[in-house]
Amino acid sequence: MDVLSDVLRSVRLCGSVFFTAEFSSPWALDSPNSELLATIVMPEADHVSLFHILMEGQCLLDCERYPRVKLESGDVVVFPHGHAHTMRSEDSAQSTPLDHVLSRPSPDALPNVSLGGGGQSTRFICGYLNCNQRFAPLFEALPSMLIVRRRTDYGTVEAIDGTPRAIADVPQESSTWLATTLKFTVNEALAARPGNAAMLGRLTELMFVEIIREYMQQLHRRERGWLAALRDPYVGKALRLLHESPMRPWTVDLLAHEVAISRSGLAQRFTRLLGESPMKYLSAWRIHLAKQMLRDRGDNIQTIAERIGYESQFAFNRAFKKATGSPPAVWRRSAAHGSWEQ
Repeated sequence: MDVLSDVLRSVRLCGSVFFTAEFSSPWALDSPNSELLATIVMPEADHVSLFHILMEGQCLLDCERYPRVKLESGDVVVFPHGHAHTMRSEDSAQSTPLDHVLSRPSPDALPNVSLGGGGQSTRFICGYLNCNQRFAPLFEALPSMLIVRRRTDYGTVEAIDGTPRAIADVPQESSTWLATTLKFTVNEALAARPGNAAMLGRLTELMFVEIIREYMQQLHRRERGWLAALRDPYVGKALRLLHESPMRPWTVDLLAHEVAISRSGLAQRFTRLLGESPMKYLSAWRIHLAKQMLRDRGDNIQTIAERIGYESQFAFNRAFKKATGSPPAVWRRSAAHGSWEQ
């Protein structure tokens, strides 16, 4: 069981480029947080992450309380939590809100945003990744910004989540793979061919997953969170078992036996890395799966309850309502109209 792939399938990650940008200095652009931006690009999404690919030129990036970042040609910045930010050519440039220059995206054309005073040129591809069923442990494990530094034959992923910055090297073969994906993304964004939107969506999804994988591999042993837990020899195995067979009548004792560690040892490591007990994690994952089945499948409530490990429909109804605020049948009707409760 590949737990990361399992989760990425369940959240139904979808990427999209919503505009290309051509700026000339002096220029500055304010991007709102993802909640506001979602009203323009994806109002029905449960979670929106933003990204920018710098094709040409350089710029300064300011995001809330974090240190200023300088981006250069070939760099990529991802905002997993969709934080508001400002990109500018220089300090003196007066900023313009994004919604003043961007209209609602058209399904037939990729908008181009132009801004600035006619000086040095800077070009971007700007897009977003959305999911219609957010998996909190994954997204909470990601920093505020992920920056991919691209050089001729080498790169770095820079995770920014306060001070100091954590910088880790990307192996050359991974950097080359990512560079190839970015090259195709840029070429596709500049082309106007049939299937353009679909190709861009798939390419940006690949880019996002590869950046997450590199970030995950570079986490220090002392790090905590879901991605760090996947790398732990005991907690990682426990997560694989829970995801592989969520319907089993798991107990901490049984899980510890399967993982080959003491009950107290597993409970301690699990809680230290994930901030919750194995059984609490399992309950949340079962509810997550139940939402997916309620939305995508025609199974009755009893069948869904059995598939995810509840002994009775009553027990499932009670757990689902406690987690979401609505009984499964009510949630399903809301989901059918695109307005389900989270």
